[in-house]
Parts: sequence; C-alpha cells; structure tokens
Amino acid sequence: MLSMLNELFLIRHAAPDRTTGLPYTVMPGPPLTPRGEEEAVQAGHWLRDRGIERLLSSPFTRTVATATVIGQLIGVTPTIIEALREVAPGEQPSEVRARIADLLNQLDDAPLQRVALVTHGGCILAALQYTTGDRIDLSGHRYDNGNHTPTAGIWHGVRTDRVWRWSLAFRPDIAVES
Repeated sequence: MLSMLNELFLIRHAAPDRTTGLPYTVMPGPPLTPRGEEEAVQAGHWLRDRGIERLLSSPFTRTVATATVIGQLIGVTPTIIEALREVAPGEQPSEVRARIADLLNQLDDAPLQRVALVTHGGCILAALQYTTGDRIDLSGHRYDNGNHTPTAGIWHGVRTDRVWRWSLAFRPDIAVES
C-alpha cells in the first residue's frame, strides 16, 4: 500500500502591508510588513525539525515571502501552486473548497507523508472544513479580518484511520518594542 499524507501544516501568510494601495485579492497583492517578516522567521523556527517533505505556496507576494523564509529555515525549497491562491473577487466558497480538495487529493496520490502549505485564510478554512467533513469547531478562532487563523499561524493536522485531527499549533509571539 502506498503511504498517504498523514501530517499537514496549514500556514497562513505572515502580516501583510495593507497600506500599499495594492489590491489584496488580486495578484501580486501586498508585501509583508517588517512584523510579518519576523512572524515568518518564528514560524520557520517552529517548523524546523518536523520532517516536512514538501513546502507549497500560493503565488501571491505575501505567501511567497513567507514560504521563502520558512523554506530557508527548514531546508525545503517552496513550490508555487496556483490552487493555493487567495480567494478571488466573486469566487464562491464551494469553488475554493473544490480547488483545495483537488490539491489534497493529488497530495494523497503522491508518496508524501508530511506537507506544509503556505496560503490564505479562506483556503485554510476550506481545507479544515473539507478534511473534517465540516465538523471542525472554529468558534474560538477569530482573528484579524474575520480569519480563523492568525497571521503566520499554523494549523497542524494528523490523520489516523482516515480521520483528520486539527489543532492551532503555532501562533507568532511578536514582542512590541516600546
């Protein structure tokens, strides 16, 4: 029997600079803030010895920057995957879920066990809902702009007996200098 994906890390991009005037949901999107760059470093340190075999990233500037920092720290070069892109204007949740489900099914067909995805809040929500058959309780997880994952936050999923169990395993701790 082929080994199947049994561990997944869903990483939201680090803090974006929303003051640039660049459209948030249209490529390339805004870059990271200095705080975001530090969040990406912290996420990379947390992921460092977790045995990640592939690191996949949305093509948006903020996700590529986050994935690049993480990749340098864990020794895995990120691969840009269109399916992980930001939710497009007018794109329905069912469409986001379909593209995320398709990607996860492709990963299941690959000989990988541990994969990390650097993406956006809407894609993470779709992945959490898809892998749990909509049974995940996210009521205690509300962050900036209605997201269910904080910037550079990491959901860690472990699959046993075809059932995914998720926990928000990492959240950056940014010290604010006074």
